[in-house]
Amino acid sequence: MKKLPEDFKMNILLPGTVWLLVSVLAGCIVVSRVETNAITVILFVVVTLVVFVVPIAVYMEYRQQIEKWFSRHNRNNTPAVGIRRATTIDTSTIGQPNVLPPDFPDALKGWKTLALLDALRREGFLDGEYRPCKGCNATQMAFIADSIAAICNISYQWRTFGNYWHLPNLRQLLGAKDRRGSKMEKEDIIIDLFRRTAEADGEICGTDAYRRWLKSVQG
Repeated sequence: MKKLPEDFKMNILLPGTVWLLVSVLAGCIVVSRVETNAITVILFVVVTLVVFVVPIAVYMEYRQQIEKWFSRHNRNNTPAVGIRRATTIDTSTIGQPNVLPPDFPDALKGWKTLALLDALRREGFLDGEYRPCKGCNATQMAFIADSIAAICNISYQWRTFGNYWHLPNLRQLLGAKDRRGSKMEKEDIIIDLFRRTAEADGEICGTDAYRRWLKSVQG
C-alpha cells in the first residue's frame, strides 16, 4: 500500500481529523438536551457538517497563504532571537579556526593554506570538510592543489592532497592539462579567487611564493 506524503499527513489529514472530532463534539452539545428522534439525528448531522465543512473549506482554499504568513512571521522574529542568543556567545572563540576533521593533514593546517581553502569552500569548490564538492572534476582539484602548494610552500602536495581527497592521479591530470595547453573549466574563476583572497591578506600577497605563482598563471 502506498504511503501518504508526510506533508499531506501533517498539514491536511491531522488537522482534518482533529477538527472532525471537534465538529462531532459540537453536534453532540447542540442536541444533548433534545429528545432523541429522527429530527435530532438530522440536526446532529447538519450541525456537525456545517462546523466541519465550512472551516475546512476555508483552510484548504487559503492554506498556502496561511503557511506563508506563519513562515514570514517566524522569519521576522528570528533576528530578535538571534540578538538575544548572541549575548551568550563565548567571545574567547572568536577568530579561532573551525574544527578540522580528524584526518585533516598537518601540512595543510597553516593559516595561509586554510585561508585559501576557506575561500574555495565559500565558492562551492570544497565542502565543510575541505573535500571536493560534487561536480568539481579531478583536473580542477589538481590545479587547486598545485596552486595552494606553490603559494604556501607545501611539499609533497600530490601525496597530501591526493590522500585526503582520495584522488591518486593529480600530478598526471595536471601534466595532461599542461600538455594540451588549453584552459580547463573555471580555471579563471579559481585564479581570481586565489588572487582576491591573497590581496585581502597582505601577508600572502607580499610573499615571493605568491608573486611567482601569479606570474606563472598569468603568463
